Amino acid sequence: MNIENDLRPKKRHRDHIIAKGGPMGAVARLSQHSARRGAVLDVGVNRGTMALYLCRLFCDIPIHLIEPIPAQCDYVRQRFARFPTVEVHQTALSHETGQSDFHLADHVGSSSLFTNTGEEAAQHSGHSTAETITVETSSLDDWCVANAVDHIACMKLDTQGSEFNILTGAQDLLSRDAIDIIMLEWFAIPHYDRVPLLDEILTLMRGHGYLLYDIFPSRRLKNGQLRFGDAVFISGTFRKTRLPAALGT
Repeated sequence: MNIENDLRPKKRHRDHIIAKGGPMGAVARLSQHSARRGAVLDVGVNRGTMALYLCRLFCDIPIHLIEPIPAQCDYVRQRFARFPTVEVHQTALSHETGQSDFHLADHVGSSSLFTNTGEEAAQHSGHSTAETITVETSSLDDWCVANAVDHIACMKLDTQGSEFNILTGAQDLLSRDAIDIIMLEWFAIPHYDRVPLLDEILTLMRGHGYLLYDIFPSRRLKNGQLRFGDAVFISGTFRKTRLPAALGT
């Protein structure tokens, strides 16, 4: 078998993901314009559902799966053992490097560096903390230096409220347009205590010259209030040098 050819992304995989739509469909559309430079990061990998799509779209460059929960890391290491370009890292990304409390939820996918004990957050989040553990944390800038990652072709963030802090800890990368594509989850109303909401993420990204490529509202309250969703951003450099010029209106 020719390993080099085997690790090239397959058009049928990309087309299938595009057809599924949603934020990963948007990433799949953008992936066909990627320079395939640097690495791919899935931050908050959980069980690896989205990571499987990233492995199909970017199988020709290194893929780093980052997850702070030990049991989830063990599961993901086994699940992705057949992918030669994948490496799993047990840590949490945030705005600074050190250690922090991490709150394991009764629904593991809702686990977070943030608490949800305030009245509004507890009402909207729908989960409770089962256990609090101590985890290692790193800023994205520090993590990339430690792992010799100078450029990120695509990064997915699903970290239950830490998305803004992770981006705050990526000042060097963002200032260099060193992340081409960013897919992240956002909140429109508090689901965790003191978590920055969508408007703050938009302001931060605009300040670094990143553009909103697409947005995907998700759940709503019974009164129609939007709760959360996903968004895909691209760097100004990616838009100017890789994305085809817009045609029509």
